[in-house]
Amino acid sequence: MALINFLLDSKFEGKLILALQRAVHSEFTESDWIEIGYQTGEHEYIQSHNRLLRSLHFGDEDYGASIFQVLKYLSMHNPDAIQVIIDNTKVNRILQRDAPDLLFELGANVDHVPTVLTKSLLATEVVERALADADSLLKTSGPISCVDRLHTALHGYIRALCTEAGIPDLEGASITTLFKKLRSSHLSFQHLGTRDNEIVRILNGFGTVIDAINTIRNNATVAHPNDSLLSEAEATLAINVIRTLFHYISAKVDQ
Repeated sequence: MALINFLLDSKFEGKLILALQRAVHSEFTESDWIEIGYQTGEHEYIQSHNRLLRSLHFGDEDYGASIFQVLKYLSMHNPDAIQVIIDNTKVNRILQRDAPDLLFELGANVDHVPTVLTKSLLATEVVERALADADSLLKTSGPISCVDRLHTALHGYIRALCTEAGIPDLEGASITTLFKKLRSSHLSFQHLGTRDNEIVRILNGFGTVIDAINTIRNNATVAHPNDSLLSEAEATLAINVIRTLFHYISAKVDQ
């Protein structure tokens, strides 16, 4: 989903602008603002703003308010500029630390899995967005990068389902542990149809697969600085397994 569509949601826009304002306020220098201006075609607006750079230079109290004003202007008139600010190295580092849920919802890679997905984001939307992101990454970065993106999305998705179902003891749980908890405690997985014994065997196999993909993600993808990476065929295999899990889990919880 394009950033402009997120910005049309006033609640999401408000949370994003607040997170960006805090990151920019703590990190940006005058040079950073000028660079953003030239990157986005907004250099005249930024350099002619009546307070932004002046307040920054003198450490005035209204600098924070000026940042809000600029971000709101860009949100309304140049959403692509907001994306440039999100992708700025300094800002993105702060967002990774303080607002991973927002980055995750935007479809960006995050260094750690968000605690819980935004309540307004439906399960079907999570699945559709993750799969769409995967298709985009396959075209631009190849299957190895896609493994990390889908693994992170699946981890956050399963944890969100567990949290919403009131399943306890999730703090720090691995994706393997969360999948076991989902299967054993979520009401949607208590009835597996007429061939439940065989389905249980399939799901047990997927539990083993998830554990293996978790190891692969940490030791053979670009999620961490690894020397030995998956080959393209094996990365594609991992991607297709995660896609299958997304479709199955989504189908069960949305019944």
